[in-house]
Amino acid sequence: MTRADARPRLTDRAGLPLAGGSLALNFRAVSLLEGVRAAIAVAGTLGAGALLGLPQLGLAALGALLACFTDPGGALRARLPPMLVFGVGGAICLGLFRLLDGVSPLLAIPVAGLGIFCCSLARIYGQGGLLAGNLLAVTIVLALDMPTGSPLAAAHAAFGFWAGAAEAAILTLALWRIRPFGPARAALADAALALAELARDLAEREADPGGETGFDLHARGHRRAVREAIERARAVILATLRRRGAASQRANVLVLRIATFDQLFGALIALGEDMAAHGGGDQASRRAAAGIGDVLAAMAPALEAGQSLDTPGFRAALGALREGAVIALGDPARRRPLAAALDRLSVLITVSNAPGAPVAAESAQPGLIAAILAPLRSNLTLASVPLRHALRTTLVATPVLAFVAWLGNPFGHWLAITVILVLQPHFSATWVRAVERVGGTVAGGLLAAGIGLLVHTRLDLAVAMVPLTMFAFAVRGVNYSAWVVLLTPMIVLLIEQIDPGANQWVVAASRVGFTLAGGILAVAANLVLWPSFEGNRLGAARLEAIAAHRAYLVATFAHLAAAAPPPEAARRQAGLASNNLEASIARVMMEPHRDDDKLLRAAIVTDAALRRTAGRLAALALEPRPEAAFRAGCQAWGAALAAWFDPDLPDPPPLPPPVGLPAIDEGLARLARQAELVRERVTSETTA
Repeated sequence: MTRADARPRLTDRAGLPLAGGSLALNFRAVSLLEGVRAAIAVAGTLGAGALLGLPQLGLAALGALLACFTDPGGALRARLPPMLVFGVGGAICLGLFRLLDGVSPLLAIPVAGLGIFCCSLARIYGQGGLLAGNLLAVTIVLALDMPTGSPLAAAHAAFGFWAGAAEAAILTLALWRIRPFGPARAALADAALALAELARDLAEREADPGGETGFDLHARGHRRAVREAIERARAVILATLRRRGAASQRANVLVLRIATFDQLFGALIALGEDMAAHGGGDQASRRAAAGIGDVLAAMAPALEAGQSLDTPGFRAALGALREGAVIALGDPARRRPLAAALDRLSVLITVSNAPGAPVAAESAQPGLIAAILAPLRSNLTLASVPLRHALRTTLVATPVLAFVAWLGNPFGHWLAITVILVLQPHFSATWVRAVERVGGTVAGGLLAAGIGLLVHTRLDLAVAMVPLTMFAFAVRGVNYSAWVVLLTPMIVLLIEQIDPGANQWVVAASRVGFTLAGGILAVAANLVLWPSFEGNRLGAARLEAIAAHRAYLVATFAHLAAAAPPPEAARRQAGLASNNLEASIARVMMEPHRDDDKLLRAAIVTDAALRRTAGRLAALALEPRPEAAFRAGCQAWGAALAAWFDPDLPDPPPLPPPVGLPAIDEGLARLARQAELVRERVTSETTA
């Protein structure tokens, strides 16, 4: 019997609507706005060109499309700068390199290589810089394919490209000013759904004959996703507050809710630890976890719409969960994690003051010059991964541009574009991106050829761009391959507008062939030029995760035995460190394993032990402060465990005797097992 069959849905109990899966979020209002913007900017411009007989508007449509792809998402303050920079920079690059290639092709190639180096290095300025830099490099490559000896023609092309990008930026300003808090609310809804999936999966965990394996899989599969969703929401909210101010009621609600979500996350971790400690929990614990998941899933649409959560349905659901927990779990110690989770749900519903510290106030923002120069100074060294990536991209792209110029194929620019977009700082990312891009391009090429058989006029092509742009922006954040499948016919159709008469089958076949060659070249370049394998950094990521959990342990025992504040900040840092370790492990697993298998196995075991450690610390943080007679024992355990989690300490002290409080002693024994496991892995690696 499945969980869905074993218990009634929330709609049966309290009349609350349930949200769909997380994949459906990409077709919500935010993605719909992005699709509408792209459809107006691209298809609208193409349609105007067809109706007015102005094929030159194809360049404006190209500028609008690339500007839309430059948008990193989030608050308006984060969206506009990359689009504006790309619009001006793209126009300059298009006009300058068209003219330079027409006047002196031999000079244009090395100058283009220098420009690509600068564009590749722009990733040091974050996601917006990465997107704008990549697309500026693409613009340089396209400009070399359209040489002109006329400064006036180059200026006209540059102006048309800029006008399209400006149109996309203006549409962004108009659409997102209508919903200034929309991105923040959507990010909160994402966090709610991630927490809901965690709670529902927790409800499905049964007693595992092999030990804690099932709960280890649960932690690995969901805690990282929830932490990432909460951090994304936190970043979007802070960006929104910088622009809108923090004095409004809506801003205060956003700050309150993200803080409460983080605290609810900690309570659910403690609940999972309690269930793991008792052989998978019992029916009452699983029903409660499932109910919490249902409530959170039902909250997501209301959070995104900005509606009040203080409704009869939510209050009734919360009351039923509280009543069931009290009746089924008579032991107060067993009820604490669940009670803490329900308290946080109550805060979300009633919008009262959240316990613990709210989102930290943002620090003063650096000036424009400092914001530009500081990342640049810190990366002007060969030890910098972004700098090595920029050099690698330049050393590969420059001869490729020369080869394309010699070849004379009108679609040869796709070879250079593929090299630029597929090359990543790390080998594992390059390999995955190459496979995704080549596979997506083959499917997209077939789709483009099929569309070309059905449409015959410029107006038909403009109409065909509408569904393509809408769906492309809906799936852009879900699956890169699916995005490439839709991007390929969009580019092919744009080329048909700019260069009428090109055969769609030839265009599609050329794109597939050059993309395949570019993907192979990018992978080979990443193996030869400053190969950057994640295995070389895995050890450092593991030590950083151990140090973060040691700090979390110290903060937890300070709260338990010395009346220090709850360890919320330390818990967050430990979660981020575990996420970084798991991301490093995932990258290593996509690489040729060479001699790193032993380190990889040790890192996987350490990651699981640290997740269990974080769960037990979350549970201990919810325990009431022990009486004075037991505090010295708690402090002794805290000092001893901190020593065991210190890899630089060769001989940690023996662990103290039990404190004398059953609930705490059980947690200490479990922490001791994890500390021994972590130290054993570190010691065995050192001796080897």
